[in-house]
Amino acid sequence: MMNKSEELRALRVRESRRIVSTPLTKHLRVRIDEFWEHARDCMLGGGSRRRTLAIIGESGTGKSTALKHVLDSFEEFKPYRNEHNETIIPMLSIEVEYTNTPKDLAIRILRKLGADGSYRSNETVLYDELKNQLRASGTILLHLDEAQHLKKGGSSHAVMGLKERFKSFLVIENWPLHLILSGVEDVSELFTGDQQMPNRSNVMRFDTLSAPADNKRIQDILVDVATNCGLQLDKALTTDDFHGRLVKATGGGIGTLIEMARAACFKALSK
Repeated sequence: MMNKSEELRALRVRESRRIVSTPLTKHLRVRIDEFWEHARDCMLGGGSRRRTLAIIGESGTGKSTALKHVLDSFEEFKPYRNEHNETIIPMLSIEVEYTNTPKDLAIRILRKLGADGSYRSNETVLYDELKNQLRASGTILLHLDEAQHLKKGGSSHAVMGLKERFKSFLVIENWPLHLILSGVEDVSELFTGDQQMPNRSNVMRFDTLSAPADNKRIQDILVDVATNCGLQLDKALTTDDFHGRLVKATGGGIGTLIEMARAACFKALSK
C-alpha cells in the first residue's frame, strides 16, 4: 500500500501526462483527420494542391502538446512492416532545433528514415535524396515542429530559400507528400509574399485567451484540473476578477494556465 507521499507522486505523474480536452484540441483532431483524408485522396489521383497545414501559436498556447497528442492518437500513422518486410513510416515528426540549418534538417530526416546523410554532400543533393527516401519509406505526412528555427537568419533570401525547399516537397514525382509545420508567429512569414505557398496551404491558429470573453473556457479548465486532482474550486477562484488576473499571469496561454492550475493543486494536496 502506498503512503501519502507516494500517492501524491503518482497523482502528479498521472495528471501531468493527461491531456486536458479543449475545443482547440478537438478542432485540431478534425483538421488532422481531414488532412489525412486529403492525402489518401491524392494517393488515388484526387485532392488539390493544398498539401501544407500550418499550426501557429505563441509559446504556452498548448499547440505542441495538443499536436503530439493528436498525432499519437492515429493508429494509421504508426510505423509497420509491409508484405516485403520493409519498414513503412506513414508519418514522421521532427522537432527543429534552434541550431539546425536546412542542411542539418535534411540529414536528420534522412537518418530518421534509416538512410545515410553526409555533410560532404551539398544541400541540393541531400534534398533530392530526401525526397526519394520519403517516397521509398511510404512517408505521406512530414511534421516539422518549431519550424520558425529554420528562418532564424531572418534575411529575405533565407526565407525565400526555405519556401523553395518546402514547395519542392509538395511536387515529389508520383508521391503527394503532405507537410505539417508548427511553431510561433514567425512561421507565418513562410505564407506571405509568394502566392504559391498560401495557395497550397491551410492555417490553424492557437490564439491566447482573453478575459472576460473566454471566462467560461478558463473556468472549465480550472474545474477539469481540480476535479481530476480530487479537489473543488473555492468561490474566490470563480470570479471574473480572478479570471482576469489569471489571464494576465499566464499571458493567455492555455498550456501555461493548465500548468499553473496543476501546480496550485499539487501544492494544496501537499499541505
